[in-house]
Amino acid sequence: MADGDLGLLVERPERLLRERVTDAVREAITRGDLEPGRRLTERELVELTGVSRTSLREALRSLQAEGLVERSGPRGLRVAMLTAEVVNELYDVRAPLEAAAVELVVRNATDAQVADLRAVMVSADSGELDDELAATRKFYDLLLDAAGNSILQQMFGSIEARIHALRRVSLRIGGRAEVSRRELMEIIDLIAERDGPAAAAAARAHVLAAKAAALAALGRGAA
Repeated sequence: MADGDLGLLVERPERLLRERVTDAVREAITRGDLEPGRRLTERELVELTGVSRTSLREALRSLQAEGLVERSGPRGLRVAMLTAEVVNELYDVRAPLEAAAVELVVRNATDAQVADLRAVMVSADSGELDDELAATRKFYDLLLDAAGNSILQQMFGSIEARIHALRRVSLRIGGRAEVSRRELMEIIDLIAERDGPAAAAAARAHVLAAKAAALAALGRGAA
């Protein structure tokens, strides 16, 4: 069989469309526009996105794999619920990943990359939740780039969307946004000092504090 007859031809425009639909629905979930527990119907989402049911179904399957969408009843789907069990599992995975990322940044990052980390957190001090969330997401994008490990980036990326959705919940706790910013600035200071063990310990402490805030927010019904 010739190489061109292997049946591997991919319809690239359709693939890209599915990716765009996945990105749009994911962003609506992480922004809170599609709140946890909301029932998702193909009819509504087709109307909202303007795409075919085929593209939408592919997108929803991807979001199920990410844990942002879950089954509800025999055939229904809903935005995944934020529960204490989910919070514990996500943050228990995030803690060692974040510590490992920070240690790699200490080892691999240039001074310019460290300066970029600091700059994005300085810019976050606006008092607006959306600005804080955008800056924190940018911080982690820069952190993972500076770590220079593609496998770690993939592993962290597999939980980032759900972590970001929880971040929106936890930062609503009074004072948590300011404290979180200080924690991240402390990590940056330790990275700049090239103190790997201390930076990793600070990263673990930050994750534990974020976990406690998320659990507290859920307990108050903030989700």
